Amino acid sequence: MMVNRRTVLIVLVVFSLLAATASWSAAAEPFRVGVAVSLTGAFGKEGTMVQDAYILWMETVNARGGINGHPVELTFYDDKSDPATSAKLIDRLVIGDKVDLLLGGFGSSLVFAASAAAERHGYPLISGAASSNRLFERGFKYYFSTLGKATEEVRGCVEMFTAVTPKPKTAAIIGADILFTSLACEGYREYAGRHGIEVIHYELFPMAFQEYNSLLHKVKGKDPDLLLVGSHLLVAMRVMKALKEIDYSPKAVAFSYGPTVPRFAEELKGDAEFVIAASEWAPNLPFEGAVFGSAADFNRTFSDRFQRRPDFVEAAAVGGALAQQLAIERLGLKPPLSGADRAAIRDKLVSDTFPTFYGVIDFAPDGANVAQPPVAVQIQDGALKTVYPLEYAESEIRYPFQAWKQR
Repeated sequence: MMVNRRTVLIVLVVFSLLAATASWSAAAEPFRVGVAVSLTGAFGKEGTMVQDAYILWMETVNARGGINGHPVELTFYDDKSDPATSAKLIDRLVIGDKVDLLLGGFGSSLVFAASAAAERHGYPLISGAASSNRLFERGFKYYFSTLGKATEEVRGCVEMFTAVTPKPKTAAIIGADILFTSLACEGYREYAGRHGIEVIHYELFPMAFQEYNSLLHKVKGKDPDLLLVGSHLLVAMRVMKALKEIDYSPKAVAFSYGPTVPRFAEELKGDAEFVIAASEWAPNLPFEGAVFGSAADFNRTFSDRFQRRPDFVEAAAVGGALAQQLAIERLGLKPPLSGADRAAIRDKLVSDTFPTFYGVIDFAPDGANVAQPPVAVQIQDGALKTVYPLEYAESEIRYPFQAWKQR
């Protein structure tokens, strides 16, 4: 008999729930939480990481007695990295499965579609893995993001160069022409201009682009000090491989996303050294709150559970689930939730602030989290090190990028 992957995922989650809640009273009705997330397709790797984050949140909450005495039950559906499918799955979760709550998946284009469906149903949807500015420009009441806006997310990757000597004078900006990464490139351009760095090459390419060597040969000919890339994991890895193949070593290379995913350094090994990446969380940041304790505590809990360090997107996803949990606890709500209950959760998310391991989560009326610092990290000796803001730096910025032939 053929069993599709989505069925297997739901079965696994149910088994996890049963193990976590074996001691619950039969009268303790669960909070049913639905997630449409990419588990296959272009964003399957990253979506699986978001799934891990939510599973850790569920297990931790249930081990502590649940939310207001009620366990959490998660249902995942694979949107296959397709926005239209993501929206349809939100309808299925709300209408068919009658979930109490929703959480967001991975990627701005997917979350853009899913959040529109959630808005129609009057369900808060908090994402920790989408940050396109357009998500916040629709006048929605029920969409929230723990990440900063895409144009702001890369700010630290440019500002950090005010602290190096000699200061870079020129930059090339390239990136995938999709919602998040194109806006990241706009952010690079804005902050480069603010800090006197001239952009001498600017180019967007399709997500399915293959001619990285040719593109980077063109950039190499202009000899910019910096290469700033609007990226997801696959784009970031392809850029680094191409840089080595054509023997091109700008003074620094920075990515909007990719190098913080463990797979990046694991596969590239020494070729990942010196790479800079935007981040919105790191284990050494001085944040602390309910359920998970400090940033360092969360890092240990996650690492013990999955045998790898958490990516900042995973931390952001857990932070979003935690903010919704804290809102429910402050309201004293119990399942099943009504439409009025979900409207009250929405209002509480906007009116309150939520101290957590991820930082103080403070949602503006448009759903954006206004409290996150512009963090940049660098791969040094195989490990991610926070290098900006300087007051949180674990290590000095290694600059310039070491030429390939000198490694």
